[in-house]
Amino acid sequence: MIRLLITAAPGSSAPASPVDCSMAAIGKSSHLNSRVARARPSLPPTPSTPTSTDRSQTEAAIRQARPDIDFHCAMAAGHPTNTDTRLQALSTSVNGTAHLAEAALSTGVRRFIHMGSFLVYQQQSRPVRESDPIQPYSFRGAAKAGASLWLQQYAALCALPLVELRNFSVYGPGEPARRFIPTVLRSALDATPLPLIPAPRHDFVFIDDVVSACLRAAEHEHLPPGAIFNIGSGQTWRNDEVVRIASQASGRDIPCHTGSYAPSPADSGFWQADISEAAARLSWEPAYSLEEGLRATYKVRRVCSPSLTPAHGLTL
Repeated sequence: MIRLLITAAPGSSAPASPVDCSMAAIGKSSHLNSRVARARPSLPPTPSTPTSTDRSQTEAAIRQARPDIDFHCAMAAGHPTNTDTRLQALSTSVNGTAHLAEAALSTGVRRFIHMGSFLVYQQQSRPVRESDPIQPYSFRGAAKAGASLWLQQYAALCALPLVELRNFSVYGPGEPARRFIPTVLRSALDATPLPLIPAPRHDFVFIDDVVSACLRAAEHEHLPPGAIFNIGSGQTWRNDEVVRIASQASGRDIPCHTGSYAPSPADSGFWQADISEAAARLSWEPAYSLEEGLRATYKVRRVCSPSLTPAHGLTL
């Protein structure tokens, strides 16, 4: 039986991303026939809830879990906007990742899968490749880039069995209400006018496809330490195109008004993943179209809509 450890996103007891919310599905996979041991660094420190930024607690949690595979998802939520959030992002992403990697080396994990981000890349006018330079344009991207560079050294010098999945714009059930697609679907549910910046183009990838990529990375026996894969749909959409497709998927009109909120650092430029490496080496490709993923997410949101809270600005 394979033992898994999944580090969750810190900052609150609620999921910080659809990845955090849905990674538990990995433990139920018939492919892995697994038992999940899950650390929750998001909770206040207690003897049973370690934080990834505390080395001794991290080491104790890893020794107790003895995982074969570590899915590392921990990262402070959102884009840092002040001193406290900038330092939290740096501490969680770099120090927390280093503590986890050291503990993983000491216990001999079979695979260390790091959930990276497209935010580490320099923006391009074409699909981004794994060989493109790391040149982040935001504090969140810089924190993720620091973790990536640190882990690559562990892979090269210490033979950490690392696979880094650089996820693009992940969406799906469990995504926080403040983010773009949950806000779009809330407007479909209650007809609240949607604040919209039409121009940015993003590669939106459904959470089930990300989980599928994680399973492929976990099961593959011959990946070299430090392998990196872009995980996206391989397509790109403007925000207003996403709204149109969401309207089709939900069967509801979505009223919009433009230019009415401050954009996040991700609300700029053109983003599209080149996923040819994942297709060739992991035998992975996304199964969901944007409309199919939005329809599945809308069904969940429709059931859960009474518990959703209004957004105070949109983030990606």
